[in-house]
Amino acid sequence: MKLIQLIYASAAAKPFTPAELRELLRQARLKNERLDITGMLLYHQGSFLQVLEGPVSAVNPLLDTIALDRRHNKLMLLLRREIEARNFADWKMGFVDVAAQPQALPGFRDYFKSQSSFLDLLGDPKAVERVLDGFRDGQWRQYIAGA
Repeated sequence: MKLIQLIYASAAAKPFTPAELRELLRQARLKNERLDITGMLLYHQGSFLQVLEGPVSAVNPLLDTIALDRRHNKLMLLLRREIEARNFADWKMGFVDVAAQPQALPGFRDYFKSQSSFLDLLGDPKAVERVLDGFRDGQWRQYIAGA
């Protein structure tokens, strides 16, 4: 089975409350399990950065669905590549809210305190550092005008 991994950034159409993020994660985890998709999601001040990986026949249509989702604006594909093995094989959807407390939501990973667990995300430690640090520093974040 051909696997792909992609990373995209997008802006939330409106900021998500903690309850809305929990519901988004609940829905995503159910759908991802059904579609055999794994990955992780970063959220910071209305911006998302997401890694999706799985069968090309599931990941590509999911990205198309996300691009049409009214909860997202300014979706920008940052990386799409074939992979031999998953980096998030046990994560139906890991989640990081950069501003939240670690125990705030199930599946939380504090990337910014334990960076080493993500260094092999892309198979290139420098690439993952550039993408994730860029998101943290605002480089890849998509903001809504006036927000």
